Amino acid sequence: PSDAELMQRFGSGDDAAFRQVVDRHHRGLLNFFWRRCFDRAMAEDCAQEVFLRLVRHRGKWRPDAKFTTYLYRIAENYWIDRYRSKKAAPNIGSLSTTMGADGPSVGETVPDNVRAPEERAQDHELAERIREAVSKLTDEQRSVFVLATTQNMRYAEIGQVLEIPVGTVKSRMHAAVTRLRQLLKEDGRDIT
Repeated sequence: PSDAELMQRFGSGDDAAFRQVVDRHHRGLLNFFWRRCFDRAMAEDCAQEVFLRLVRHRGKWRPDAKFTTYLYRIAENYWIDRYRSKKAAPNIGSLSTTMGADGPSVGETVPDNVRAPEERAQDHELAERIREAVSKLTDEQRSVFVLATTQNMRYAEIGQVLEIPVGTVKSRMHAAVTRLRQLLKEDGRDIT
C-alpha cells in the first residue's frame, strides 16, 4: 500500500498501518538526523519523536501533499525546535564512534566491498573530511544539502519541507556546494 493509504488507515485507527509507516521511513529519518548531529543515539531519539508527533496528530494528515514532504517537514520543525530550546550544537562524532554500548562502530556498519585496505583507508579519510566540512555549513545550507543528498529530494520538495521558495533552495544548495569545495580545498587536498 502507498504511504497515503497507510496514513488514511492509521488515521482511522489501524495501528498496524502505522507500524508499516514506521518500518518504511525509520531508516530515512535516522539518516536525516544522523547527518545533522553525527550522534546515533540523538538521531534515534529525534526519529522516535517525529513518529510520536505523527501519533499525536493522527488523522490530521491530508493527501493534498506527498507524505514524505509532510514527514520531513515535521522532522525539520522538530530539529529547529530542539536546536532552539537546547541550543544544541551538532555533536561531531566519527566513524569509529560506537552505535550503542556494546554495538559496532558506525564505520563497521557501513558495508564494504572486497577492496584493498589502502582504498578503504582513503575512502574513510575522504568521508571524514566531507563529514567535517558538512558540519561547518550553516544550518540553512546543511538542511538543504542533507535533504537533497540523503533523501534524494528534488528542489521543489525541499522547498515544501522547509517552506521556502525553490529559488532559495537553489541558492542555499549552491552556497553549500561552494562552501564544501572551499573547505575541502583548504586542507590542501581538493577533491573537485
